[in-house]
Amino acid sequence: MRVEACCEALLRQLLPILDPQQEGLCFDVGVGTFALYCELFAKLGFTTIAVEPLPTDRLRAVCNRNSIQLIEQCLSSDTGQQTLHIGQFAGLENTNFSSLDPDWFGSSKNTIKVNTMDLNGLLRTVGEHPITCLKLDIEGWEPFVIAQLEKINQAQLPKLVMFEYGGGGYRHQYKKGWSEKFSSGTLRCLRTLQDLGYGHSIMVDYADGSRVKLFDLQCIDLSSETPFYRNSVYGNILTFLEYRLNSVDVDSICAPYQKGLIHSLVGKLLAGM
Repeated sequence: MRVEACCEALLRQLLPILDPQQEGLCFDVGVGTFALYCELFAKLGFTTIAVEPLPTDRLRAVCNRNSIQLIEQCLSSDTGQQTLHIGQFAGLENTNFSSLDPDWFGSSKNTIKVNTMDLNGLLRTVGEHPITCLKLDIEGWEPFVIAQLEKINQAQLPKLVMFEYGGGGYRHQYKKGWSEKFSSGTLRCLRTLQDLGYGHSIMVDYADGSRVKLFDLQCIDLSSETPFYRNSVYGNILTFLEYRLNSVDVDSICAPYQKGLIHSLVGKLLAGM
């Protein structure tokens, strides 16, 4: 599955259903350099906040053109400063893999100090507004942010949380983004969201031959079950607080983004690194 393109298509269909009057905020946390979800949010009419410590010129231009508030910090568990490990992939610098965690498979020894804020600090910065979507792609640091959802006002919980998991290899290899440390972190994310009442969910995975997977987080015993495939590589989980997926044909939305031969070969290369 072409993960980011598929998720963009899903959000394009689902966000107007979740919030037809565009009353809530949409957050793109960990924007990166290529899948600019913040631009999609803004074009759908939502007040949008982009959180990215290393913004590219392209991102700045997109924010200026679409009236997106850009916060040049890392969202973390603390407010202050932390060390950001500049990302690398295949031996080359790639800021999409930058992480606050030195053990992240994409972390390099090249570091910089960055300003950080916690979730409550971010919400104070943007004001007391409902949240339609919180998208997180922060390279292994997702559990530290999702845990903070337990501390915010119930009325301000996002209608939709989307977060990235895995990376760097196949799940059955138990390495890199699927090592014990980061697999446990992904499980903590799911448990927190489950405890908060999130239920109907969509998993979009890069795995060879995979299709989009629908599941109900409230119906999974996370002590013995997992939504992931044995050959999961990486992907996004979209989970909804109240919305039920019976009015949307998810398969038909995602069908155009099934991987072809080239994508399959890229996935095999990624898994072998």
